[in-house]
Order: sequence, then C-alpha cells, then structure tokens
Amino acid sequence: MLATKSIQSLRLDGGIFCLDFVNTVDYRNRETFHDYLADFKSLVAWYEHTKMLTPKLLHTIERLGKDYPQKAAAVFAKSLQLRELLYDIFTAILQRKNPATDVQLQFNAFIAEAFSNLEMGWNRGAGVLHFNAPAPEQLYWWPVKSAAGLLTSDELKQLKECPACGWLFLDKSKNQSRKWCSMSTCGDIDKVTRNYQKNKKKKQ
Repeated sequence: MLATKSIQSLRLDGGIFCLDFVNTVDYRNRETFHDYLADFKSLVAWYEHTKMLTPKLLHTIERLGKDYPQKAAAVFAKSLQLRELLYDIFTAILQRKNPATDVQLQFNAFIAEAFSNLEMGWNRGAGVLHFNAPAPEQLYWWPVKSAAGLLTSDELKQLKECPACGWLFLDKSKNQSRKWCSMSTCGDIDKVTRNYQKNKKKKQ
C-alpha cells in the first residue's frame, strides 16, 4: 500500500458527503489500493478535513474515543462496514440493479440507528435535522443520513464512477458529460497515458 498519501491532501470530489466517505479508498479494485482510514484517530482527522462537524464536537468525540478505546474501535469498525455497504449499494445502482438483500438489511439497520437519534432544530426560521447527542457514533450516522438523502433524490441520476481511480461522484455538469472525478488529476493522467500509447504505436 502507498504510504505517501495523507488525509490532508485527500480531494473531496464526490459532490456529496456520503460519496466523499466512500472515496476514502483509492484504486479500490487494484492491488495497489490505498485506504486513508487506518483507525479511529484517522477517521476523526478525515472529519476535520471535510469540515463536516464543528471543531468543538470533534474535540468531544475525540476525547470520548481516548477515554473509551473499546467503543472507539467498535465505532471505527462499523464506519468501515458502512463504507463498504455504501460502495456496494452505489455500484449496484450504476449497474441498474437492486443492492443484494443482505446489503439492504444491513443498511436498513444503520438507518434505524441513525434516524432514531435525529431531532429537528431551527436556524433563522428553517428546520435543520441534527443528531441529539455528541456521541462517537455520529462518525457513521452522518454518512448514513447523507446516503439516505441521495438515494431518495433526483441527484442519484448524476451518480458516476471514475474509470481511472474508481471513485464515485455526482456529475453536476450542464450536459452530464463529466467522465472523471477530477479533470486536473485523473483526466490529465488518462490524457498522458493515451498520448504515450499513441506515440508508442507510431514507433513500432
């Protein structure tokens, strides 16, 4: 596995929080894949990188993780389980299939847990759903909430998979023509690769 990649340099090209969460694995289908999440601490660091949660809440969650290491390990394990479930769900959708029955059952269990801890708050006259406890479990509740929202919205039609790195993303371009998770990275790499192969054929 590659050791030069860091969470701080990880791009957030998914277009929605749950896809950025799934994309914490690079080149998932290759032997040279890289997993950015190694433990509870790295999961918290990823949340800091995304700025999804407030520093105060993350500090509380991090402290609880240090005080209760077994709980932190369990939360981390469930977070990885959820990440792989989401990958299975979204790739099934890309293949125009329903997720496997066991995947549906497991994800529904995550939904039941996460949504039982949601409550409505208010901000300038608008309702805001948030979780009612500063628990470490929030680290997998938020991707559940994000995924449930995507799976029940018209944005799901924008779902694509990058052919270069395997990341999932929402194609929000005007004519739905975006092919890569990022033109500045995977798009350029593909361009260089195609030019190299083209020049190689000319020399043969």
